[in-house]
Amino acid sequence: MAVLVEGYSVIINKARALENQEALNALAAVEETLHPMAVCSDEHLLRVGFMTLVQANEFLDALEKAGLHYKTIESDTETAQDVVKLTQFGELEVPCPWLSVKFTKLKDDTLICLASLKSEQQTKSVALPKHWSLDISILKRFHDERTHYMQETYEHLRSEPMQDIYWDKQNQKEIRLLKLKMSSTPKEQLQ
Repeated sequence: MAVLVEGYSVIINKARALENQEALNALAAVEETLHPMAVCSDEHLLRVGFMTLVQANEFLDALEKAGLHYKTIESDTETAQDVVKLTQFGELEVPCPWLSVKFTKLKDDTLICLASLKSEQQTKSVALPKHWSLDISILKRFHDERTHYMQETYEHLRSEPMQDIYWDKQNQKEIRLLKLKMSSTPKEQLQ
């Protein structure tokens, strides 16, 4: 199984969180403050989605204060340990050896990002937030806001079948933004 990744997502490795009672207490304390449509989980991962990077970082800081470890350095390489931050475009701030990130299309060709615990098994189903629908999802709002930001901040160069390509004037390089085709899909078609 996998979890849907929307917006800025904080992905928690459940096995590692279960080893830390303080982290479980912190999660229980913030559980009621999280919007139900921002949370989903499978048997291995808990995903909490946020619209802004500031909100995601604040949540991540609270988890770290409770004893979960985000980044560790081994042999001069920084990796995610118990929890990781991931965007719906598949962007990781640090490599995560226990996480598999994949993209798939819904029946209407909407491209979605999925995260699962790394394994040899094929992903057969996706955990979605309760009462999730594409029209009111973080997925759509985040994509719309990020597209608007890209159009205001960068120069659009061209479109490819799966990506829009922009020119970052400040860093003098191309930036690629995955395209999402948004249309209404009944929830039963997603599972």
